Amino acid sequence: MVMPVSTTIRISLEDKERLAVFAKKVNAKSLAEALRIAISMAEEKLDEFKGNIEALKELLKSAGRVGGRISERVDEELANIIYEESKEE
Repeated sequence: MVMPVSTTIRISLEDKERLAVFAKKVNAKSLAEALRIAISMAEEKLDEFKGNIEALKELLKSAGRVGGRISERVDEELANIIYEESKEE
């Protein structure tokens, strides 16, 4: 039998709170279980993603810069970022 190895990771209090909220939503028994579930979900979604991962990363960086208005204009912001990136290639 393989014994599980544990490690400690440091995350911000904000991320810990977000993980706790996620844990409640998925009925996880611990934050560690919630993190495992979140990672599995992210891996599945990433495997489904057929686009340019670098463009997605750029979008996520830009999302922080535009702040609250992105939720109201997400299509427009995404189109602008993709357009600007395509001009650079």
